[in-house]
Amino acid sequence: MGQTPKLVQRHISAFNDHDVDALLADFAPSAAWVTGDYTVPEGQLREFFTSAMETLTPQLTLRRAIDGGNVVAIEMTEKWTHDAAARSADLIAVFDLDAGKITRARIYREGTADP
Repeated sequence: MGQTPKLVQRHISAFNDHDVDALLADFAPSAAWVTGDYTVPEGQLREFFTSAMETLTPQLTLRRAIDGGNVVAIEMTEKWTHDAAARSADLIAVFDLDAGKITRARIYREGTADP
């Protein structure tokens, strides 16, 4: 299983702590983030996560992780607040890994994150 469990725990902890620096430490410099039909432009992950952390205050709860070596699938529940309303959705994150770094993240969300 290697480093995958540690990477998953670091990712979730950094996300829940709203620590963008720690979150980005596990991403390759040219990593891609795809959620729904939206792809974060290369080089803009910091801005993307900073904005989300400030406006939505998201929190993740790990349900399970499936380690496929260079690919890991993570089943989670995400809770966040938008316009003072609490929201929740189940999601799957699929991370492609290379040399211990996330090179691509594809997020599959049940329902929508839109208000």
